[in-house]
Amino acid sequence: MKKIYLVAGFLVLILFFSGCLKEESGDKEKIVEMTVYPETGYSGYFMSDNVWGEFLVISDSNDKNKRLLTFSITEGFSDFNYEKGYEYKLQVKKIWMKEPPQDVSSIKYVYLETLSREKVINEDSESEIEVSVAAEKVRFIPRLADESTEALFVREKGSVNGYPILDIEGFDYEEGFEYTLRVKKMTQAEPYAVKYILLDILSKGKTN
Repeated sequence: MKKIYLVAGFLVLILFFSGCLKEESGDKEKIVEMTVYPETGYSGYFMSDNVWGEFLVISDSNDKNKRLLTFSITEGFSDFNYEKGYEYKLQVKKIWMKEPPQDVSSIKYVYLETLSREKVINEDSESEIEVSVAAEKVRFIPRLADESTEALFVREKGSVNGYPILDIEGFDYEEGFEYTLRVKKMTQAEPYAVKYILLDILSKGKTN
């Protein structure tokens, strides 16, 4: 009887350690709830100072930090119909890849289902902001677009990070000059849209 217990215990240990080895040698995964926020964000593409993209802003139940869904491999997200102005809760599979492809995040997200969709930008709004405009345009790839287009590169006063915008109404841009502008930023709730209108040119200077 003692031998039977010893053999059984030995088998349990083998199964336990083989399971640990399998987990260590493979990818780790977990089902999490992802929050997708009502407005997108922008980031430059890897190894490029002149090409910018538009990305979803997310957090998840495993990592509450708000961040861009960029440089991560995603699967099944073509079945997720995102619309700006709405906040979404998704059920996704989060995979920590042990050997990710080069130049991408080690985290992969697999879309499973949409749990909720809530309209959170319900009213039109407007504000006056001061922005600087770079002397050269950038290439911009809007979300889901196949091709890039030219865009102004602006930075709001007090902000470290800049972002591309396609147009400032009433602004006659001349390449090679840096500008400081006072603009009106108008956000329309339905359908969601953002528009910039020139109020005043505060400075204009030619770059060397």
